[in-house]
This record gives sequence, structure tokens and C-alpha cells, in this order.
Amino acid sequence: MNKNRFKILIFLMTVAVLGLFFLQFAWIRSVHRTTEQKFQENVQKSMVQTAIDLEQFELIKMVNPASLDQGLAGSLDDFIRTEYGDVIQPSESFSVRDTIIYTNGEKTRFLLVQGNLIDTATGLRAEHRIIQKDLRGIAPAELDNSILGLDNDTNSFAIKWTEWNESYEYQIKKKAYFLNSLIEKLFTTNPIENITLRLNLDTLDYFLNRNLQLNGIDTNYKYTVVNLKNQRYKFKNTSFHYDETMIKADFSTLLFPNDIIPSEHMLWVSFPSQNLYVWKEMAGTLTASLTLVFIVMFAFYFAVRTIYQQKQLSEIKNDFISNMTHELKTPISTISLACEAIADPDVQNDRETVSSFIQMIEKENKRLGKLVENVLQTALIDKGKLKLNLESVEVSGLLKQVVESFQIRYHDKGGEITIDKADSFYWDVDKMHFANVIYNLLDNSLKYCEEKPHVHVRLEKIKNGFILEVADNGIGIKKEDQKRIFEKLYRVPTGDVHNVKGFGLGLSYVVSVVKLHNGVITIKSALGKGSTFSITFNL
Repeated sequence: MNKNRFKILIFLMTVAVLGLFFLQFAWIRSVHRTTEQKFQENVQKSMVQTAIDLEQFELIKMVNPASLDQGLAGSLDDFIRTEYGDVIQPSESFSVRDTIIYTNGEKTRFLLVQGNLIDTATGLRAEHRIIQKDLRGIAPAELDNSILGLDNDTNSFAIKWTEWNESYEYQIKKKAYFLNSLIEKLFTTNPIENITLRLNLDTLDYFLNRNLQLNGIDTNYKYTVVNLKNQRYKFKNTSFHYDETMIKADFSTLLFPNDIIPSEHMLWVSFPSQNLYVWKEMAGTLTASLTLVFIVMFAFYFAVRTIYQQKQLSEIKNDFISNMTHELKTPISTISLACEAIADPDVQNDRETVSSFIQMIEKENKRLGKLVENVLQTALIDKGKLKLNLESVEVSGLLKQVVESFQIRYHDKGGEITIDKADSFYWDVDKMHFANVIYNLLDNSLKYCEEKPHVHVRLEKIKNGFILEVADNGIGIKKEDQKRIFEKLYRVPTGDVHNVKGFGLGLSYVVSVVKLHNGVITIKSALGKGSTFSITFNL
């Protein structure tokens, strides 16, 4: 993938993700607006219902509770006592109650007239019951007791079934007149003009809190009562949510709206935590939305990172193939030329020349073998199949051998390798791979130096381990590249110019071998000031 296509792809993905974020934000804003509007509607509904409840409660208080408790049965009791009260002693009782009787599967309403009277002749108490659909058929018989064989001083009396009489009608009219008078009074006057006497704040708070709860609003609120000029009243007794200092209200409604004389009393309500409550109401929606946003962000980051890594891997692979082709082509060409020269009859007679060509072929052959070995070792490490052949080795002796083999190459460039300290001790290491670690570090110090190479090596025994340090005066490494130099096939970018040969496998191999020996490698470097590699081995 070329750079332009990569940039276009990232641009399109970024636009798509930003568009999704914008739509998600707009949706959340819309849900918030809808939730807030619903909250306002429920609050207003609760306040209106509170005003209605206060009026109904006031009406109930003004009506005589006894007259409210009187139903049809109470009216009938009044009728009986009016018509027959002169013959009913205080110790005697009667009652008229409604009852329902099912006849042939049909429901019929009856009146039950029940009396508990005392027979004056015998002194015995007797209970009497009469069941009739209504009292229209019950009236005094207007018969003399002697006709019925009763003494004149008895409390017994005769009743008869008759048509509707005017006595019951009188009771109905009496009650209707009372109710008409009461309703007329309620609708033509304000019973109490002083709102501080008329209104009980505990009652108001109770109705307001109940209606808010019924409408699904469960959050703290404050309220106050003002007139149309926003002037506050001073109540002797206040309630928990009453706030006399409130200067601004989020919601308001008129109290006692059905007064004939227009009311001037306003109920103000505010919610200190309204915004927080609205967001809490959106908690489920908000959580799902944010979760989706984070998932999209992670997927976007992961996709871009993967694409970028694949792009880098592709570039590294191409560099590796190019470098490997170049590295393999050089010794192959040298060997090919040496073979052609040896095949020349004139050269064959010169044993010294033939010998030099044979040495050249041998040297280039070893170089090829080393290149192939590096690639194979890297493959083994990647597969986890590299096995160490550990043996007790005198580390300082092994170090000196590798340094001695490099001194000639350093002297050719006018430099040298100095061993500042080399403690003598034995350690279980793989002799070949450990030597290759030192070899790679010294080789890099030589290749990446533009001046006379000077390297300082230090081997120090510490408690439960040792430290191997290699410091050079090379070109140094940028800080952003230091994190990646141990990656496989990675080479510090130098543009299209590669003055230093290599595959980018050396330090990757070094860090893998160090880890297999339970060691840790670190680097300190500054561009133009050289690098210091420190390897710490512990038990």
C-alpha cells in the first residue's frame, strides 16, 4: 500500500468515525431534550393536581362530617324516627339498611327494617324484621290497639303497606335545601381570605410530594407561595420543603383556581438537582451510547494501528529482501569471479595466486553461511525452538576472545576496544550464542561509527548475577527509534541510502538470547553522542 492510498483510507475512516460521533451526540442531545420535556410536563401535571387536591380537601373540611356520613340508610332512619318516634322508647332500637337479594339469578335491592323492642306485658325483648323494596309501602296503620287486642300502654304499633307519603319527601327536600345552601356558600365567597390561615403548608407539601411520586419524579424540591406581584407570605408554620428565600421558580401554578373571586396565590416549585436527575433518568441510554462510542473508538484505533503496522511490516519486508539480496549477491559474485579466475590456464600455473583465490572463496563461503545461519536462528527463535546448550563458562575469558578477534578490524579504522573491567567468574551460558551476543554488539559499534571507533567494555560481578556493558562513540540513536531497535527486521530509517549492510536481525537476535539466559538488555543513547548497551544477568 503506497502512502497516498494509506492517507486516503485513514482520512475516510476518520470522517466516518467523526460522523458517527456527531450523530451519536445529536441523538443523546435529542433524548436529553425529550427527557427534560417529559420531566417538565410531569411536574406541571403534579402541581395542577396539587391545586385540585387542596380545593377538594378544603371542601371536605367545610362540609359537616355527620351529614357526609349519612347515606340513604341515614335518611330512612330519620324518616322512621320522625313518623314513629313517639312510640319508641330510648332503650329500644331500630335500623334501616340496604341489602341485595338474588332471586332466580337476578339481583334485586331491598330495604331491611329491623327493630329490637320490649314487650311491656311480658318484659321480653323481641326482634322484628321487615323486608321491602322501599319505604313507600310502610306507614302507620291508624288502627286502634283494642282492635288488635293490644293494651293502650304497649309500645307495639301496627304498620301497613301503602303508597308513597309526603313524610319521606319532606326529608329529601330538607337535605337538598341544606346541600344547596352549602354549595351556594362555597361558590359565592372565599371562606378565608387570609392565605396564611387558609393554607396549611404541611398539607400542601403532602399533596405535592404525593403527586410528584405518582408521576415518577423522585428528587429533592423546594417550594414557596407568592402573590401575583411575586411577594412572599409569612407563614407561622412551615414544612420541610418550604423555602421562604426562593427568588426564582422553574415551575409555577395558581392555587385555588376555582374560586369565584379570582385567586392571587401562586405556587412556586424548583428542583436544585434537576439537571442531574434528568441525566440519571438517561443513565441506561447514556451508558449504552458511551459504550458504543468507546467500542467504535477502540475498533478505529485498532484498525488504524493494524494498517499502520502492516504498512511498516511491508516496508521492512521490502528492505529485508533488498538488503538480503545485496548481502547474498556480493559473496556470490566474488566466488563466481574467483572461480573464473582459477579456471584461467595462466592463473593455474601461479600457485600463490590460486591460493589467494581459494582463500577468498573460503572467506565468502563462510560469510554466506553466517548470513544463512542468522536467518535460520531468527526463525527458530520465532517458533520457540531455539534450545540453549548451557555449560559453566569463565565469562571474562570468553569476552576477551571475542574482543581479540575484533581488534584487527577496529585497528584498520584507527580505533580500538578497551576492556575497563573484567571480573573473573563462572556462569552457566550457551557459549556459542553468548559469544554471538558480544559479537553483534561490537559489530554494530564498528559499523555505526563515522569517526575512529572507540569502544569501552565492562564486565562486573554483582550479587546473584553480573553486568555486561558496551559503550561506543557511534552516531547514536534517536529516542523514538530506541523503542523499536530490538524488533525483528527493524532498521533505523536513513532514507533511500543504506551505507551500512545488514538485515535488521542482529539486535532482535541479541534480545532473544539474553531473555533465554534470564537477562535484561537496556540502552542509553543520544543522537551524535554514541550508545551504551547494558545487559544484566540474574539467577
